[in-house]
Amino acid sequence: MYISELNLHGFKSFAKKEKIKFGEGVTVIVGPNGCGKTNIVDAIRWVLGEQKYSVLRSGKMGDVIFNGADGVKPLSVCEAYLTVHNNSGKLPIEYNDIEIGRRVYRDGESEYYINKTPCRLKDIHDLFIDTGMGSDAYSVIELKMIEQILSETADDRKRMFEEAAGINKYKQQRQSALRKFDAIQRDLDRINDIVQEVEQQVHSLGLQLKRFIRHEKLSTSLFEKELALAYIKIHNYDSELIPLRKNVSESLALKDEKSSDTSLLEKELEEIKKTYVSQQEDLQKMQINLQKLEKDRELAQNNVLIWNEQFKSAEININRLSNELSSNQEKKTSLLDKIAEYKKDINQLSPSIKDQSSLFDRKNNEFQKIESEYQTAQEHVKTIQASRWEAQERIVDERSILDRSISSIEEKTTIINHLSSKIKILEKDQEKYSIDQKKIDNNTKEQLGKVNKIESEIDLAQKQLSNNEKDYSNLQMELHTKKSNLTSLKSQLSFFNELVEQKQGYPEGAKKILTNKNDFSNLIGSVGELFQVETKYEMAFQSALGNWTKCLVAKDKISAMKIILKAKSKKLGNFSILPLKELEKFKIERPSIPKAKGILGSAIDLCGVDKSNSNLAEALIGNLLIVSDVNEIKSKSILNNWDLVDLQGTYIGKNLLLKYRNKSKDTSIIGRQKKVQAIQKQIKSLEKKVAIDEKRYLSLENEIAKSGEGLKTIKNQHNLENTKLNDLQSIQIKNHYSQSQNLISLKELHKEMDISRNELDALNKKVEKIKPSIISNEKMINKLKKDLEVASSLLLSSQKNRDTFQQKVQEIRIDLLNMENRLDSITIQKESATKTSSDLDHRDDEIKKETIQLKELKKSLDLKIISEENDLKSFSGDIAKERSVLDLKQQTVSGTFKSMEKIQEKINSEQQLKENLLEEQRSNELRIVELDQKINNIKERMMEKYNSKVPNEMKVDSDIDELEIEIDKIQKSIDNIGPLNMAAQQDYEDEQKRLENLIDQRIDILKSEENLKETITKIDVVAREKFESTFDQINTNFSELFGMFFEGGNASISLDGSDDPLEAQIVIHAQPPGKKNQNLRMLSAGEKSLTAIALLFAIYQFKPSPYCVLDEVDAPLDDVNIQKFKRVLNKFAEETQFIVVTHNKLTMEVADYLYGVTMEKKGVSKLVSVKFNGQA
Repeated sequence: MYISELNLHGFKSFAKKEKIKFGEGVTVIVGPNGCGKTNIVDAIRWVLGEQKYSVLRSGKMGDVIFNGADGVKPLSVCEAYLTVHNNSGKLPIEYNDIEIGRRVYRDGESEYYINKTPCRLKDIHDLFIDTGMGSDAYSVIELKMIEQILSETADDRKRMFEEAAGINKYKQQRQSALRKFDAIQRDLDRINDIVQEVEQQVHSLGLQLKRFIRHEKLSTSLFEKELALAYIKIHNYDSELIPLRKNVSESLALKDEKSSDTSLLEKELEEIKKTYVSQQEDLQKMQINLQKLEKDRELAQNNVLIWNEQFKSAEININRLSNELSSNQEKKTSLLDKIAEYKKDINQLSPSIKDQSSLFDRKNNEFQKIESEYQTAQEHVKTIQASRWEAQERIVDERSILDRSISSIEEKTTIINHLSSKIKILEKDQEKYSIDQKKIDNNTKEQLGKVNKIESEIDLAQKQLSNNEKDYSNLQMELHTKKSNLTSLKSQLSFFNELVEQKQGYPEGAKKILTNKNDFSNLIGSVGELFQVETKYEMAFQSALGNWTKCLVAKDKISAMKIILKAKSKKLGNFSILPLKELEKFKIERPSIPKAKGILGSAIDLCGVDKSNSNLAEALIGNLLIVSDVNEIKSKSILNNWDLVDLQGTYIGKNLLLKYRNKSKDTSIIGRQKKVQAIQKQIKSLEKKVAIDEKRYLSLENEIAKSGEGLKTIKNQHNLENTKLNDLQSIQIKNHYSQSQNLISLKELHKEMDISRNELDALNKKVEKIKPSIISNEKMINKLKKDLEVASSLLLSSQKNRDTFQQKVQEIRIDLLNMENRLDSITIQKESATKTSSDLDHRDDEIKKETIQLKELKKSLDLKIISEENDLKSFSGDIAKERSVLDLKQQTVSGTFKSMEKIQEKINSEQQLKENLLEEQRSNELRIVELDQKINNIKERMMEKYNSKVPNEMKVDSDIDELEIEIDKIQKSIDNIGPLNMAAQQDYEDEQKRLENLIDQRIDILKSEENLKETITKIDVVAREKFESTFDQINTNFSELFGMFFEGGNASISLDGSDDPLEAQIVIHAQPPGKKNQNLRMLSAGEKSLTAIALLFAIYQFKPSPYCVLDEVDAPLDDVNIQKFKRVLNKFAEETQFIVVTHNKLTMEVADYLYGVTMEKKGVSKLVSVKFNGQA
């Protein structure tokens, strides 16, 4: 295996593409300092994945890209491809040649390729691991490294030995195992913490579960007591509801009876109303007649009416005042009599009030004594009641303790029986596990065989798929190249078509004329279009014709003048034109074409001009010869009558005109149409090839897809079988664990049974101790109950006596208050009567004055009325008659109306009675609703709280007070339990399962830990054995090679600093011939270099590296040592490829291939190669 080729582009100083071909043996690279020799070494390192900037002599990865030089622009990307010839098959890949590629951009991003397929850096490292070709291997030895190898810090030296021993992969595996071991340790610590936490939670949930069970028992007892209390309350409410409902029904019957009476009265009222309406109608008629009479006399009565009214008013006022005066006199007399009576009553009431007050004080004092006796009796009853409650509480507590103890005894008995049965079950399970383990072991062994067989099938399928993918990748690259070429050709075709269409290169006027060719008659075209030459003659014709190619060609001179005049009128721009017909006179007789080396032919024969336009060719190039190179023409005398032009554009005219046309960026005008046709042919040919390759590409793609599907199917089968194997192994581990857990459970169950039996004995003793105390408390309760009955009877009699006497005292107090109120009322009335009498005297004086004034007014009015009444007597008589009749009618109507009022009063009375009945009924109904609501509330509360109905019949031994006391005690016990976890049972089971799973995980982790320890131990053993055997062999080789280099002397290597060879340092002992010292510090630079080289070749002798780069390692050596170096180099070159960078001429002599690196341009490296195997 050796490096066969290195391709560089843009790497450091190699701006252009450079290819270096290596062969087996020794390749020497020479050149002056700074020319870029070491850049080749850096390129090899870099393409193999070197990441350290310092090793590549750069500040950052982007620095390896060519950064520009004088006249050369910097590049934005660089790439290198290294081809390794795998003839020895050391690389784990089936290809003979492996191409490793790397590309980097200015931002430092790298891309890696294996055989042009993108890959990762890790893939390249894995490919070359333990082959000596890694980026960090010892394959590259620089001058400075020799000193490092021989220095006191021997890490680099140790790494070389490890690479040679091939233990790097073991070290990586060991590091990976140690990382996994650390991760397992962390997982184990985490699992232990979680297990400890979950165990605490399980213990806590166990306690919560016990409280929950006790709470359930108390809740059941509370439910029974509250159900009994609800039943009693509902029964009492039902007893109260029966008479209420009866009263409501009676009220409804009485209401109906009253309703019938009221309806009869209403009928009678309706008939009277009809009569009253009829009377009203008659009365209205009479009033209308009276109004007519009054209207007839109204004109004559206006004055009399006013005076009469005034007279009447005066008379009425006099009468009113007279009556008021007499009334006042009577009132004063009456008031004086009342004042005398009030004084008499006051004198009579005062002694009675005093007697009544003294009686009240005496009776009240007697009541206070009776009240004191009652309070004493009540306190006595409370004392007895409290003693009874205390005794009842003690007996309830003791009975509760007794019940709990009996319950615990039953529970412990049940537990002991359960443990006994569980122990028997576990013993049977232990036997079953042993039988199952044998079956599981056999099944696991069979499944492992199936998995191994499928894995071999997967390897075969993967190899087949890899071959197809390689062909696919190669074809993909070919297809990509052809498509790129096709795109390029189409781009060229588009470019030349555009040139032809736009007439690029012609003067402005010529462009417009050629574009509109049909507008100009007898226009043949341009010179450039008419000359259709081959591509290789293009430069020659372009140089010879010059600007003639841009001239237009017309049929004759007349046509040309017409074209010029037309173009001038349209101001088309500049152009030149040749008349074809007139060119015939320039036709000359051509001599025969001379025969000489380098003459390719006459331009007339090679110009491609049509015969019809031959005059044009004769005139322009009639005496032109095409030669390959004018400098190579020796017999120029025979060419005196000819113009010459060569393929590079050099022109020599017979008129001594010399021209040279360098290849310009301007596209040639000649032969554009021919180029278009040639490109079209190439496009058609390439499109056919692309179509063929695409069919083959699709075929390969289908084959790869089928292979991939087949491989996927096998892998799926492998995954299934592997899953089964893992399941069996898991079952195997679980079975082992179950057996161990079963034994642990048996021990714990025996221990738990002993504890339960001891607790049962203690509970039995506790029960026997509590029973006598309960009997004593029951006797005390019975005694207190009798004392309470006696005290209660005394309290009832005392209460009855107190209530009776209190009633009498209250009656006396009411009489006293009535007397006092009456005395206050009489006093007020007396004062009011005195004040009224005084007011009446003052009013009498005012009446007398007003009466005198009214009498004078009456006399004046009487005279006026008499004079006018005579005229109105006739009218007044008629009106009087009508009024008398009208008054009678009015009296009748009033009588009818009074009858209506009486009947209405009867109806109202009946209605009031109905309302009273209705109010009483409503009150009873409200009470019924209230009681029903209370009953419903009790039922709803029981349904809401316990989801239970209150039974219709139930036997209850306790009364309401006793039940409420018991409920209160039970509720307090429940409250003392504190907050509950209602999901304690489920939580306890879940946490218990979680704890079991965590313990399973811990066991699995411990097993993994043991497996990793075993793996690390095995790795250490294998690595140590390989290292020791390698070290011994290298030590032997080093001793021999040292003698070969120094032609004598002694040298060896030893391990120091640790008993473990893998951790020990490598110490070098060297004693050149004729010297006694073994200290490396005492050696010269040349001796150190030879010692280092001897050690390096000793390692190679054990495990020859595929290649080795020596970068100026021979610099410290003199000519004699160089000869020794060459001798050993030739010997090792039989198995190892050497790439030597040197300045030493003696070292160059050993080269099979020699490359020189130069810098023609400053900053740009260039290669020159020589091969010494018999060929140049």
